Amino acid sequence: MTAFKETPIIHYTTRKKTGGAKNWGIWEQPVTIQEYGAINRISISPVEPNYFAITSSSKVLIYNPVIKDVFKTLSKFKDNPYSGKFRRDGKLLCVGTTEGQVKVFDISTKTMLRVFRGHSAAVRQCEFTADNVHIASFSDDKTVGVWDLATETRLDTFSGHKEYVRCGVTANANSDLLLSGSYDETVALWDRRTKEEPVLKVNHGAPVQDVLILNGDSMFVTAGGNMVKIWDITNGGKMLRSLSPHHKLVTSMCLADNGQSLVTGSLDRQVKRISLSNFKITGALAFPSSVLSVDVDLGNKYVVAGMTDGLVQIIERKKDTQITEEGPEGGRRRKSRFMEGAFVPSDGDVLVQDRNKWMLKHDYLFRRYEYTEALNYSLVKNVVSRNPAICVSVMYELIRRRGLEVALAERTDESLIQLLDFIESNITDLRFQQVLVYVASKVIDMYMGKPNNSNVINRKFLRFESKLERMLKFSEELTKLQGCIDLVVATAGMGTQSNRVEKSLLKKV
Repeated sequence: MTAFKETPIIHYTTRKKTGGAKNWGIWEQPVTIQEYGAINRISISPVEPNYFAITSSSKVLIYNPVIKDVFKTLSKFKDNPYSGKFRRDGKLLCVGTTEGQVKVFDISTKTMLRVFRGHSAAVRQCEFTADNVHIASFSDDKTVGVWDLATETRLDTFSGHKEYVRCGVTANANSDLLLSGSYDETVALWDRRTKEEPVLKVNHGAPVQDVLILNGDSMFVTAGGNMVKIWDITNGGKMLRSLSPHHKLVTSMCLADNGQSLVTGSLDRQVKRISLSNFKITGALAFPSSVLSVDVDLGNKYVVAGMTDGLVQIIERKKDTQITEEGPEGGRRRKSRFMEGAFVPSDGDVLVQDRNKWMLKHDYLFRRYEYTEALNYSLVKNVVSRNPAICVSVMYELIRRRGLEVALAERTDESLIQLLDFIESNITDLRFQQVLVYVASKVIDMYMGKPNNSNVINRKFLRFESKLERMLKFSEELTKLQGCIDLVVATAGMGTQSNRVEKSLLKKV
């Protein structure tokens, strides 16, 4: 007989504040590489085996994390290379040079496939577009170029900055959008379909060291001085947040945790992880000297930092050595060597499955299709007070099994009061709100307004209705407060330059 699948208890995020480096994980001792010059760019390939491109004073090292050694060396440069960056398929690497060129290499053979000439000063940063057939270059000649990989020709030139363009990035999905940052303290968003001027331009307030477009291409991040700022593209370049995670110059940024976290490197020798949901620092790593570039692989397994004195440190996340499992109350306990999954049988051993595995009571009731009893058990006071997530998980399982209406039908006054009390007590908790609102709608449809309801039940519904009205009023007040905050932030950001549409309107006035 097939084993019964236990009800998964949803582990909702706790509301405890996070802080300190421990939340980022436990790391192995770093692997250190010493180069002769400053490390100006670290780039990790997005595909396996996630090679590291380390751009230093005279060459680009391709480091293989599997063999933990340098895999290939690209050294076909007359002078300093800049900003080695992988293509999204991991097959090609583009590198800027001091002579104003962009060189493209095949990773597997080290062959130089293309050389793009046209800039009159050093190309400090370059990157492939989302369609993988064009390259954007950002140069000290104050221009941004777009090149065709197949024909080796320059397609577009964007001129709008007054100082060196030291950083830039292409959009994640749209191949026509580019973002450039300059030492004139401005950041410009360019659209290849409208080449005359940037579609959006904002003032960071300090020479811009790095820019980054977040997932979804609706927001971008700028770094300059010791400040990091988040901007909203869809709202005309409105500044959403200004952070100061470091006390010295912020030199590099990248994304981690599938785009949910921002990682910054600084001359203060620190690399910090910032949550993009609440903008709190959720981790930090210290390095022996000032950090010029940092990158994190997609699996959050490696953090690689390059420094001013030529040091590169590769830090790998420590593998868990202790086997643990969830206890019956959500706690964690160590497995013994004879527990399932830990014991390794010898030759000739016969494994006998344990058919009398201990099971939580609501799972026992689910196995017997007693949905009403399973819900009633999860509503018992000692279960609810100990962990209300168990009750919400049971409700979610009932919804998944399409048995919620069966469990809610023909309830006694006592069980209905117990259910209403639980919903009323926990519906304001954002962790449970989505499930409880759905359950509450079913309870209201089935029981509210029934002519044979007792006075106690009617009073419970009136009290619940009053609470919902207060929740709606509270939401309205929060909306008004958000509007006031937006007004204050917009006033504080009056120094940002208007976008192209606003300029045209102002000229007409």
